[in-house]
Amino acid sequence: FNAARFSQLAARSAVIGEIGLDSTARTPLPIQLHVLRQMLEILCDLPRIISIHSYLATGLVLEELRKKPVSTPVLHWWTGSEGETKQAVEMGCYFSIHPSIARQAKFRSCVPLERILFESDQGWEDAPASIPLRIAQAEERLARQWELSAEDMRLQRWRNFAALVQKTATTPLLPTALVE
Repeated sequence: FNAARFSQLAARSAVIGEIGLDSTARTPLPIQLHVLRQMLEILCDLPRIISIHSYLATGLVLEELRKKPVSTPVLHWWTGSEGETKQAVEMGCYFSIHPSIARQAKFRSCVPLERILFESDQGWEDAPASIPLRIAQAEERLARQWELSAEDMRLQRWRNFAALVQKTATTPLLPTALVE
């Protein structure tokens, strides 16, 4: 990890990700923590949309975010407990939800609708054509929980993303087609 290079690239990017911790990764957790802390140090003064991975390390990620809050943490494929989810909401986190976890009641019971985003988390071998299908599945599953139509859920997701862009003032860094 090169902190200076990361800082240069982050300055030119609207979205940073996926950073974070994974207790099953080959890289030892102390090294992951060291790198994450460097990234958060840079990002705490640079408003960006930040996708954060926390596989089997949700408590550690929340602890690091308490120490170095960032403008808009987006918790990727969140698997934290209900208590951790409530803590994350209090800290201002957003949640990107994959269809595999969209049925979990903690999203409806703990997370404001305005903090929900969707993700495909496309695998290396998955065809790009599978991305819209996965996002549609997440939309449908969450729409049922909030008793909304899938279309209303999709509109809410775009409103939520627009709010993140506005909060971080990153519109100039996005592709023109997305801005329009």
